[in-house]
Amino acid sequence: MLRKARTYFILALLGIGLSACEESPIYEVYLPVDEEGWFADSVARFEVEIEDTMSFYAVFFNLRANNNYPNSNLYLFRTIYSEEGIEYRDTANLTLADPYGRWLGEGVGDLKTFQRIYRKQPLRFAKPGTYTFEFVQAMRIDPLQGVEDIGLSIYKQGNGEEEN
Repeated sequence: MLRKARTYFILALLGIGLSACEESPIYEVYLPVDEEGWFADSVARFEVEIEDTMSFYAVFFNLRANNNYPNSNLYLFRTIYSEEGIEYRDTANLTLADPYGRWLGEGVGDLKTFQRIYRKQPLRFAKPGTYTFEFVQAMRIDPLQGVEDIGLSIYKQGNGEEEN
């Protein structure tokens, strides 16, 4: 029994140590959603200043939702604007629950946090300047209940040059 407890304690310390080594995002902002829900005409807009055009960036869409969220997925219209205009635009279908209805997000209790990668390949920005990321819910429900916050996280991943 004591051996099991010691093993769990060591594993917990290891987990805490590894999580402390994770890189911090260069940008992370959450926007609260109206208490009535996320309306189809409500744009979640994030303005990010990018100076380093040699690095790659991992971009994540973040969502905090409670148990009132009625679906197992979320369709989003996503757009990235630069000072020159539209750089990227698409529609994404994000899976939030497994086929059995279990949430795939993190958290205990009613509130779950979902973090989904924007694209499998990291982004690289062509020019320094302000980039605007916009998200609009594309579900057939208006307003979409259960969404509490919408967020964006960006992590710098290096300059793409191989290290020796």
